[in-house]
Amino acid sequence: MKRATAFKTVRAGLGMAGLGIIAYGLLGLPTQLGPAQLVGLLTWMAVAVLIHDGVIVPLSTLAGAALTRTGSKLQPASAAVLRGALLTGALVTLVAGILLKAKSVAQSVTVLEADYAMNLVWFWALLALASAAGILILERRARFARSNH
Repeated sequence: MKRATAFKTVRAGLGMAGLGIIAYGLLGLPTQLGPAQLVGLLTWMAVAVLIHDGVIVPLSTLAGAALTRTGSKLQPASAAVLRGALLTGALVTLVAGILLKAKSVAQSVTVLEADYAMNLVWFWALLALASAAGILILERRARFARSNH
């Protein structure tokens, strides 16, 4: 009982701190940005919400349903690791795709000078290795737990 009250108090405090930080940031926007920049920022934020709610969430939901429907023999924790890795990879690929497109049309080569394609390949390789290792550990633990019962 005492612990639940302490958690509620900490959550309320963190929520109030978050609201205070958001209010401070919102109050500072008009003083830091001009009207055109403010409209551009609000437009960017609206488009980000639309992409999140209109593209990313439906696609990730479909991918999760497809993974579940395929009847994989993975444990729920392992399936969650796989879904998280695929979603993370898709989001990073989306951002890298935007950077690759911007680099292809950039007027100055000094603005976008990183090798985004190679970095994306390395990212996917490391993501695959890390998620495979995580899934392997989780599956072995589940098998060990089943054999000891």
